[in-house]
Amino acid sequence: MRKLLIAVVFLVGVVGGAVTMWAQAPKKAYLVGQIDVSNPTQYAEYAKFTPAIIEKVGGRFLARGGRNITVEGRQAPARVVVLEFPSYDTALEFYNSAEYQKVKKIREGAATVQFVIVEGL
Repeated sequence: MRKLLIAVVFLVGVVGGAVTMWAQAPKKAYLVGQIDVSNPTQYAEYAKFTPAIIEKVGGRFLARGGRNITVEGRQAPARVVVLEFPSYDTALEFYNSAEYQKVKKIREGAATVQFVIVEGL
């Protein structure tokens, strides 16, 4: 009986700890970009460098310029990008990093962009 009680207490502790860790895990964040490209050659140069910087902080592309259609509201630009990051802070870390800010300068004059970072559920 004592061994059973110890096993139950151990399992409750393990499961409880896992639930606590899960409950405290940061929420993912998403960067949504709507982009009007005016100079495809220059923009392509910028786009070559961004994946490595995104991956460096644990981010990944969910959508990168695929087909899109505006189904309600103002017409979206032709290029829409969605990135996923481990947390809101990580998304900001990517955007504000010296490495990205340097690469971002390559894009200047090649596109008009709107980037929004949103915390997930």
